[in-house]
Amino acid sequence: MASSMTGLGLGEVQKNGIVATVELRSVNNRFLEISCKMPSFLSHYEAEVKEIIRTKLKRGKVYATISVQGETNEILGIRVAPRMILATRHLLDELRKTAGVKEELKLEHFLKFSEIFESTKEPEGAEKTWDYVKDALKEALADLKEMRDREGEVLAQDILGRIQILEEHVAAIEKITEVNLPDAYKRMVERVSKLIKDREIDHQERLNTEIVLMADKMDITEECVRLRSHNQLFFQILQQEPVVGKKLNFLLQEMNREANTISSKAINAEISHHVVEMKEEIEKLREQVQNLE
Repeated sequence: MASSMTGLGLGEVQKNGIVATVELRSVNNRFLEISCKMPSFLSHYEAEVKEIIRTKLKRGKVYATISVQGETNEILGIRVAPRMILATRHLLDELRKTAGVKEELKLEHFLKFSEIFESTKEPEGAEKTWDYVKDALKEALADLKEMRDREGEVLAQDILGRIQILEEHVAAIEKITEVNLPDAYKRMVERVSKLIKDREIDHQERLNTEIVLMADKMDITEECVRLRSHNQLFFQILQQEPVVGKKLNFLLQEMNREANTISSKAINAEISHHVVEMKEEIEKLREQVQNLE
């Protein structure tokens, strides 16, 4: 099953006057990268948060936002620091006098200083709060995974459609080659004959040698076979559990290389036009695959 790297997951647990909320957002990224924003009294659980996420996700940049609301400041793990408040007031009073500001001090002025709060050394109920947060995290992770899987299925269907378009272009190129090869061969013989005319060499032997060399340069059978093989493998990887986006990226590089080789061997403009459309589809595939986990 294909899974996208973008999504949103929400989880919330309410117990014993505590509300633990977790929001997970993920976007494309080459590797799995996790950043956490959480209350300071739970900061020592950050490593565990990341480990829980790693058990379900393999790639993407994940932003985890954890919030806890409770009935007391002890549940939140912070309290007012009286000495810091007095020091902050003294500092602001001195600033007002120096700057000649007559405005009275307000609560909002103090809230600019995070130092007026301090963490409680042993937050009451911190361990129990973490249990609630962990449940909310697992709920958010399941929600995120479900959304990524849904989007991944949509991407997979679009990708399969583009692979089918590539197959149609390959078939058209093979048909064009089959129809036009006799004329191309005739022109090639005439060209080689003209090039070696009136030269003191074995006419027939040189003619045969040049024809073999030019025929080899015109033959795109091997490239078409490899391109079909890449398309088939691409399809197989999309059916795997889980889909590996990195493998698909590598295959796209190989498909683009085969398309370039076919273009360089094209015997007429019609084949070149098909190659241009193939390369356009390959580029669209590359953009879509960037979204897969």
